Amino acid sequence: MINNAITLSIRPKWPEIPDHYAVWSQGREIGNIRHALDASGPDRSWEWFIIVPMALPAWASGTAQDRDSAIKAFSAAWGRLLQETQPARLQRAWELGRAAQSRDASSQPAPPPAES
Repeated sequence: MINNAITLSIRPKWPEIPDHYAVWSQGREIGNIRHALDASGPDRSWEWFIIVPMALPAWASGTAQDRDSAIKAFSAAWGRLLQETQPARLQRAWELGRAAQSRDASSQPAPPPAES
């Protein structure tokens, strides 16, 4: 029997900012779950979104009443994305994302020389 379980790791995005979590899978950050900045409605206190460097459908983000519900909704959306996206397409998105990060890092201006 094949194990198709999806393992997600949810950890604080920044230690000094409470209620903002990064979601990781297979060594990649794939999304965020956070307490909404504008929690004006009772059902919109948490928001979640998948972050993959490719066009994503509207259902790849949403809101939830609490953190546990946001985690469940995120997990369901991630599973759906994996089912509906060809593995080669997802791999290509990760490769393009890494290339863009490399290009951004190399285009940063060099720091000025230290004065003597």
